[in-house]
Amino acid sequence: MTYLGLDIGTTATKAILVDDRQSVLAAATVASRIDQPAPGLSEQDPDTWIAGVRLALARLRDEAGPAYGAVRAIGLSGHMHSVALLDDGLHPVRPALLWNDTRGQAQAQRLLQDVPDISRATGVRPMASFSAAKLLWIRENDPAAFAATRHVLWAKDYVRLWLTGALATDMSDAAGSQLFDQQNRTWFAPVRDYLGLGPAILPELRDGTDCAGRLRTATARDLGLPPGIAVATGGGDTPVGAVGLGRVDAGQSYISLGTGAVYVTVQDTYAPDEAVGLHTFAHCVPRRWYQMAAMLNGASCLAWVAALCRESDLPALLRRVEARGPGPSRILFQPYLRGERTPHDDALARGAFIGLDASCDVVDLARAVLEGVAFSLRQGQDLLACQQAISGPVPLIGGGARSPEWARIMATVLGRDLVIPRNAEHACALGAARLGMVADGWTMADAMPAFEIAQAIAPDHEAIPLYDAQYAQFERLYPAIRSIGQGTAAGL
Repeated sequence: MTYLGLDIGTTATKAILVDDRQSVLAAATVASRIDQPAPGLSEQDPDTWIAGVRLALARLRDEAGPAYGAVRAIGLSGHMHSVALLDDGLHPVRPALLWNDTRGQAQAQRLLQDVPDISRATGVRPMASFSAAKLLWIRENDPAAFAATRHVLWAKDYVRLWLTGALATDMSDAAGSQLFDQQNRTWFAPVRDYLGLGPAILPELRDGTDCAGRLRTATARDLGLPPGIAVATGGGDTPVGAVGLGRVDAGQSYISLGTGAVYVTVQDTYAPDEAVGLHTFAHCVPRRWYQMAAMLNGASCLAWVAALCRESDLPALLRRVEARGPGPSRILFQPYLRGERTPHDDALARGAFIGLDASCDVVDLARAVLEGVAFSLRQGQDLLACQQAISGPVPLIGGGARSPEWARIMATVLGRDLVIPRNAEHACALGAARLGMVADGWTMADAMPAFEIAQAIAPDHEAIPLYDAQYAQFERLYPAIRSIGQGTAAGL
């Protein structure tokens, strides 16, 4: 028996094939294109997601051989908040606005003013990143597309529609929409009605572990898979990543450092705190929620500074940072290249280097970027720790986890032991496969064991006081330059 996990990411689609012991038999990654026509705008054609899955599965089929044809179930993970608007024929009416598209800031503010109880019910203050603000922006700025919309789905749901014909979503993607009553796990009518969405436009709600449909015969033939196999509802990439790590119990946490960054802690009750910049969302597994510090700017900041300085070899640049010796840097970096969610909820926040002089080079800039992202994660940790104790060493996944130097900086800045799980690069796709296993009849306990540790990273205790002092300076940056950054973002 084998199981297939699909992770529809922002910049890449990943597919893995595992056996019933969850050993990875084959894996494939296909890059995805993002359209960014102007600062703050980030879009993707939903059919890009299906094209990525097709190509990833073709590569998987070639690599895995007969094991590919023994698949029992498919699970799905997908980037959150990016709504696909479909017409009567189930075709997209316009590109999807991605999670890091910030054009809906004014619409988010109006939702906060006009919909009483929205923050308590949906688990977070309205923000431009979430689907509700994006839908309101489309209604006001692309009325023809809004009028043609008959169904709203999220990234992994659009892929599942193609696989099965089923219109559905899970609680975690619904949670990221700001259209969802978190406590009662149902659609939140006040926001739906405010946006002018009829009840039939929003899909059926199911747990991520449910079988949401069966693989269609024609699609199965096209993909070389057995027809009629179970396709799990799946979930958003953040909670499905937690499933891939076995983080489904209260107090368990993890950090994902990808294009953006998230710091997640699982809860067994719904306990939002609207006064801070945390998100409280339903998990993709039954009877669980999670709190999350969500940063829009993660490893993308390092890619940006490398491209700016024409450094095409990121691993080599990171080795040069490590060779220069321990930090902290004499430069501070505010990593808000695409606005920010936690803790500031400011789509117009902008980045900054502070402390530059004529002797600074790309290595200095790169170290400052690594530290700036780590400081941003520490702000999230400080908020999370006020809500619930964070237990044990924290696993680190995502592209940033591949850098030992960055992991050491983060452990020291956070003052916490970190661990790199085995197969960390497959966490979301593995979590998706695990959801498929439960949809095929496995128990959650059997399908979701704890991760194995590949590497442990301890803080540099001698450097902690130095980083504490630098962190205090970092916290003063945003209030000091906020008005300048917002003026620049607004074109003033």
